[in-house]
Amino acid sequence: MRKFWGVFLVVCCPLVLLGQRKNTVIQAPKKTVATSTSEWSLGVSTSTNSGIFGGVQFRKPWGTKENKNFVGLEAAILNDYREFTSPYTYNGRSHKDGKLNQLIAIRPAFGRQWTLLQKSSEGGQKLMGLFSTGPSIGLQKPYYVEISYDNGGQATAEVPYAKTLDNTYKKVIIMGESSVLKGLNESVIVPGWHVKTAVNMEIETLKQNNIGIEIGFVVDYFTKPIDILNLTAGRQVYTTGYISFSMGKNTK
Repeated sequence: MRKFWGVFLVVCCPLVLLGQRKNTVIQAPKKTVATSTSEWSLGVSTSTNSGIFGGVQFRKPWGTKENKNFVGLEAAILNDYREFTSPYTYNGRSHKDGKLNQLIAIRPAFGRQWTLLQKSSEGGQKLMGLFSTGPSIGLQKPYYVEISYDNGGQATAEVPYAKTLDNTYKKVIIMGESSVLKGLNESVIVPGWHVKTAVNMEIETLKQNNIGIEIGFVVDYFTKPIDILNLTAGRQVYTTGYISFSMGKNTK
């Protein structure tokens, strides 16, 4: 009897194990259902038509798909490629020689972004292509400089550069340029339109935050020439290459 149970165990146990192994089903991982996300980003830029600081931008895409629409708002400084910094400085301060006006472009935009390279489920980098268009609201404001002049003694003042070219002030010495916002209330609005294309690399960080690096190209067209330099014809079309650095947040 013992021999019978021994043979039974030797024969049946492998068959039972084999049957269990054969019936084992490996289930595929369940697909996650996309949920609505709200994203935004805020950044600063530098461009070929500005100094180190070129402007600020805000963008908000929406939707659950990889290719999304977005709205944006940007303020950018546009210089004329023919302007140059004066070789004469005062205490290390500089100014643009012959510059009459400064141009700031406000760009509301509507656009579309396409995912070119998706990041993994564990995070990482995401590469996107972007295209947007919208109005360009040009603010043509006087270019202000700080001067030292003779009024019976030495005095200083912040005045439009154009005032240094006439006889309003005597024995003028330009000490340096004023703040970019000086004279903003004297701006003349020049409407226009812009088109932008760019490539953006987004890097996910902690707690659904992300940082982005964007390289792109913008064309601005204004309804009339913008007079920026003295004795130089103004332009209606400005082309700009830029690079921007942004921070944003994704919320589910």
